[in-house]
Amino acid sequence: MGTLLDVIGSVVIGGALLMMLFTFTAQLQETSQRSLYTATMVDHMDQAAIKINNLFSLAGIGLSADSTCIVADSNKVTFRTYWDYNNNVLTDSPHSIQLKLDTVTHPILGTAIIITQDGTQLTDLGYILYIEYLKFIYYNKWGQVTTNPSAVRSVDVLLTFRRDAPSLVNRPLRTNIQLRCFFMNSYLRMGHSV
Repeated sequence: MGTLLDVIGSVVIGGALLMMLFTFTAQLQETSQRSLYTATMVDHMDQAAIKINNLFSLAGIGLSADSTCIVADSNKVTFRTYWDYNNNVLTDSPHSIQLKLDTVTHPILGTAIIITQDGTQLTDLGYILYIEYLKFIYYNKWGQVTTNPSAVRSVDVLLTFRRDAPSLVNRPLRTNIQLRCFFMNSYLRMGHSV
């Protein structure tokens, strides 16, 4: 009888240890998935910020300050520059660059910011994925909010990134970033008109 109790006790203790091991393994796997997810999302947001800053920093090359920005809407911006983003060269004719939120939402990748040059999607910069919200707020040379495209010298880009969590179904993770981007060539000239 004592041996039987020892065997049953050993099985119970062994089962409890196995359950603890399985639970620990599952938690370790979930933690590694979350860490990988976080690192991937932070890298994606950094790359998006770099792309957007690079676009705005070369806006208005070769143009007067008041003719750089063509469209200044809250959901899209269009500006001109002599810089060719596809070939990374200065050209003889101006190009029209547009950033806007796509009208189609992918169930996994979310909505994309589409970046075009002269109506054609840029090859290296064409998409920024996992966007849920995009808004532009424009400022004149004195830092006051404006909606007049000829007065725009800088813009706040408000972005919300959304991605489904690795193990929390129906609980997406959202991250907001705000960038202040300057139409560098127009801003440095400080423009001749408001």
